Amino acid sequence: MRYNGVKEGKRGNDMNTPMLSDRAFRAHKARGVLYTVISALLFGVTPVLASQTFDMGSNANTLTFYRNLLVVPVLLVVMLVKKIPFGLTKKELGLMLLVGVAFRASTTFMLYQSYAYISVGTATTLHFMYPMVTAVLCFVVFREKLKREKIAALVIALVGVMLFADKAGADAVPGLVLALASAVTYACYLTGMDKTDLRNMNGTKVACYMGLFNALAVLIVDQIPHQIVFVLPPRAMLYTFIIAMCTSFVAFWLLQRGIQVLGAPTAAIFCLFEPIGSVVSGALFLGERMNLRSTLGCVCVLGAVLVTVLSDRKEKSTI
Repeated sequence: MRYNGVKEGKRGNDMNTPMLSDRAFRAHKARGVLYTVISALLFGVTPVLASQTFDMGSNANTLTFYRNLLVVPVLLVVMLVKKIPFGLTKKELGLMLLVGVAFRASTTFMLYQSYAYISVGTATTLHFMYPMVTAVLCFVVFREKLKREKIAALVIALVGVMLFADKAGADAVPGLVLALASAVTYACYLTGMDKTDLRNMNGTKVACYMGLFNALAVLIVDQIPHQIVFVLPPRAMLYTFIIAMCTSFVAFWLLQRGIQVLGAPTAAIFCLFEPIGSVVSGALFLGERMNLRSTLGCVCVLGAVLVTVLSDRKEKSTI
C-alpha cells in the first residue's frame, strides 16, 4: 500500500521519521550506521592523542580538567541558540554533582591515568567492560533479571582480563586496576543517568553543566597535588582541544543521532568499533605491539560485549 508515492510500513526507530520507500529506508539506516561508527572511532582514537599530550608535559589531571572545561563554551552557545533554559532545581543540581563528579569525572581521570602503566589499546578494551558491569549493577541494586547470556558474557570477559593480567608484569598492575575501575565508575554513571531524573533532562544542558562541575571538581582536588599544567605547549593544547571537541561534543551528537535511527541495541553493536579503533590506532601511531595473548584478550572482551548486546537485542525482540 502506498501513500503519496511512498510505500507504507518502513519507518526508522525515530518516531518522527516519516514513512519511507525501501531505497530511502536503506539509505536512512546506512546514515545511522555511519553516525554510530564514526562516533565509536572518535572515542577509540582520541586516547592516542591523550598519550601524545602526556609526552608533551600533560597528565591525567590536566587532560580531565581541560576535556571538561573546553567544551563548556561551545555547549553554552548551543544552549543560547536553541533557547534551552539554564535553570536547575536543587534535586537536579545534587544529581549532577553526584553522577557527574563522582562517577564521570573519576572515570576520565582513572582511564587517562592508566595509560602511564599499560597500553592505550589494553586500557580502553578493559574499560569497555562497562556493559557487563552495568548488567551486574542493575541486577544487584535494582533487581533486574540477569539472564544466562549475560552470565556467560561475564565469564568470557573475566577470561579476557586474566589474559591481560597474566601477560602484564607487576609494574602494569596499577594500570589494570585503574582501567577496570574506570569501567565500574562509568557503569555507575550510565546507571545514574538512566535511573534518576537526569534521564528526562535536555542532553545538551546536562553535558554543559556536568562539564563545568567536573572541571571545578578537578580544580579543587588538585589544590593538594598541584598536578594540573595550565600552560601547555601549543601542540599539546591543540590536541587537548581536539579531544574535548571530539568526545564531549561531536561524538556525543553522532551517537545520539545513530541511536535515533538504529535504536540503542543495534547502535550498541556498532559501538564495538571503539575498542577496535583504540587497539588499531595504538598499534599504528604509538607502535604498540599486538602479540597473541593481548589479541586473544581483546577478542574475549569484545566477545563478551557482543554477547551482552545480542542478549539485550533478543530480549527486546521478544517483547
